[in-house]
Amino acid sequence: MNAAGAAWEHALDQPGSAGRATLRHAVAFAAVIVLMTAVVLFFGPVQLPAFPQFTIFHTGFVFLVDAITAFLLFGQFVYRRLPCYLLLAAAFLFNALVMIPFLLSFPEALAGQGEVLGGSQSSIWVWHFWHALFPAIVALALVVDERGAGRTVPPREVVPVIAAVTAAVLLLVVLVSLAVTVFHHRLPVLIDEHRVPLRQNFYWVGAVAAAVTALAFALAARLARRRAVLHVWLTLVLLAFLADEAASLGAYPRYALGWYFGRVESMLATGTLLAVFLTDINHLYYRLARAMRDLSGTNRKLSATIDEKDALLAELRESEERVRRMAYYDAITELPNRRWLMEALARTLAVAERHGHATAVLFVDLDRFKEVNDSLGHEVGDGLLREVAGRLERCVRAADTVSRLGGDEFVIVLPEIAGPRDATAVADKILRAMAEPMTIAGHVIRITASIGIAIGTREHRLDAADLVRRADEAMYAAKKSGRNRKALSAFA
Repeated sequence: MNAAGAAWEHALDQPGSAGRATLRHAVAFAAVIVLMTAVVLFFGPVQLPAFPQFTIFHTGFVFLVDAITAFLLFGQFVYRRLPCYLLLAAAFLFNALVMIPFLLSFPEALAGQGEVLGGSQSSIWVWHFWHALFPAIVALALVVDERGAGRTVPPREVVPVIAAVTAAVLLLVVLVSLAVTVFHHRLPVLIDEHRVPLRQNFYWVGAVAAAVTALAFALAARLARRRAVLHVWLTLVLLAFLADEAASLGAYPRYALGWYFGRVESMLATGTLLAVFLTDINHLYYRLARAMRDLSGTNRKLSATIDEKDALLAELRESEERVRRMAYYDAITELPNRRWLMEALARTLAVAERHGHATAVLFVDLDRFKEVNDSLGHEVGDGLLREVAGRLERCVRAADTVSRLGGDEFVIVLPEIAGPRDATAVADKILRAMAEPMTIAGHVIRITASIGIAIGTREHRLDAADLVRRADEAMYAAKKSGRNRKALSAFA
């Protein structure tokens, strides 16, 4: 269940959902109704100024408020699927729709003289039907709520049931409208030609409506002991209805204090449950806003934590890369070091053996590098090594590997060559590149190199260490022959 659903459920029909504040408000509301009723008992006959438009305001208010309340109760039924919400929605929908025949049949409300529909008895009969059928439907809803034990309507039946109940309410309003308009002359006469209530008939019919309302009030009051918000405020809705009926049974003339009071009580009864809904919605929005604010703060903290984590991960990756480069690359020239060379050469020889390719290793040693290093300093020496590394890389293919073993020694791996001629061609290219003067930190340096070449073929298989060793031996042979030259190791 989501937070919004939980808030609705707790605020309406759950036992104990009516807290002390709710009960205090309910008691105060009930006291106001009782006090107003007591005032009417003494001052009800007092005649007030005639205000025919008050009926339009009264019926419009009841129609609008009860239509909204019915809509909200239908929404509760869709969510909870409890039949009591469906019946309560039907009761308030009936309240809203019955205002139409009530207004059309009320004398002087819309027509200058007389009624738009029906006759002189029509509006008073609509009033009695209204005050009998609404509490009857509410009483049915309360009985279903008490005996339903939480039984719900299957989800697939929710929409059809709402449609059926709405149609039933419309039919009921149509029947009431027909009874008070087309067949109004067959109904018992409740008021005379001067619109004064005939007490015997009026009291008899009014007593029936009051009895139904009293029954519904008793049911609601009994359920209100659960201290559920819905039952507490339904009790007050029915109390206001009882007060309205009490004022009407006083048979006060139109526009008397008692007459106005009855209309005010019906508006109070109408607006009570909507006020509960709106208050609950307001509390729900407040809780949601507070939850969103807390969630926003949590998101900011989480975002900061994620950013911090990302920064730490980036730093960790950089550290790992530095460690990897320290393990596999030379710090001065940034060329692969001996460890990287031996692992890569082993993989290259394994591939060459499977495919029958030849692999050459060139061992390059700078001639008289120590003299340059001692005379010009280590910074110039390091710069010279970097320049040599760059020239070596420009002399080979992208698939070839240039590495620095240490000191002034470099090893180049040439995979997939056709034979010794390819290797010697690269060596000659390197010798020419080394012969070009180098300018390091303002010093023009001329240096040469001695190169030893060893080749591994399918016929002469050598491992990585043997191939490098043979290239090293060939390099020393080149140095003994006068430096600045290449020497090729024998295959055997």
